[in-house]
Amino acid sequence: MLRPRIQTLYSLPVWRTAHPRLYTRTIRRAPSPCTTTISRRLTTSPRRFNELPNAAQPKQPGPIPASTAAIPPEQAAASDAQAAPNPPQQPKPPRRRRGAILYAAFFLLIGTTLGSLFRITIAPPDLPEPGTPEDEHLLAVIRRKAAALPLVQRLEADPEWTAWDAYSGFDDSQTSDTSDASDAGVAPMRRRREAHLTAGALAGSRGLAYQRVFRNNATGECLNVVYFGGGTAGWPGVVHGGCLATVLDESLARCAILRFPSRTGVTATLELTYKAPTRTEAFYVVRARPASGEAAPGKSDRKAWVEGSVETLDGRTCVLARALFVVPKGIKLAPLTGF
Repeated sequence: MLRPRIQTLYSLPVWRTAHPRLYTRTIRRAPSPCTTTISRRLTTSPRRFNELPNAAQPKQPGPIPASTAAIPPEQAAASDAQAAPNPPQQPKPPRRRRGAILYAAFFLLIGTTLGSLFRITIAPPDLPEPGTPEDEHLLAVIRRKAAALPLVQRLEADPEWTAWDAYSGFDDSQTSDTSDASDAGVAPMRRRREAHLTAGALAGSRGLAYQRVFRNNATGECLNVVYFGGGTAGWPGVVHGGCLATVLDESLARCAILRFPSRTGVTATLELTYKAPTRTEAFYVVRARPASGEAAPGKSDRKAWVEGSVETLDGRTCVLARALFVVPKGIKLAPLTGF
């Protein structure tokens, strides 16, 4: 509780002078309604100056009523607690649990995806061995995807193009004798397909899983739709340059040998220009056509220049090639069929 401010009003005698405006009888100040006015004469006595009038004396606390004194302290505290109003409770801020859950799920999905891609790229799973049930299942899936390609469907329906599977004409009953010292002169029998590089060592879903050849009988151009498996990679996910050179060599040789009357020949020159990376586990088109000036039939029975390329299904060039094939003199080579 604020104590009242004590304001003192002094009455000072003022002597009259010659002019009435230069004096006043008494200097007074109107008291404030919340203050106590004390009137006294001017004095220098410390005792009288410190005295307060009767109206300004502080009141002494009276005796406690008997009814209040008789109440026990516990009951008085309980009644005071009941009488006191409850303080207003501030509303709690809403919890943002939904946003936190969404953020956690989003970052968990990103981390799982990046981790899986990193693991597959750095340490890919083992590829199935050729001839296993897993390999046969993957080969069937790849063939179904190849049959659904628009390019394959268009060439299959065009009568100007002849189609066959690469190396399907190899006679499995034809064998070649090879000596093995560990077998004490016993010549093991190996099939021709298994002895071939692209049809044997690179067979299966992990190698050259699909090769479909199309040839235009009028122009001599050959197209080979190839699927490069995961086992053909040099860098992770990129086809090895040597594998591309092998496929181009055989595809360009097919275009040249089918024009030779002897149906055989060897590679004399092979030039390659790598334009863009070739990805594994994807379909590509290997084109081979006679070079400019070599398209006329019968131009040469022993030499032919062929140009080719490896392209994506949408026409982007990855590798350019140019090769010269010849029929050697003085050496009799067996004709190549069904390749």
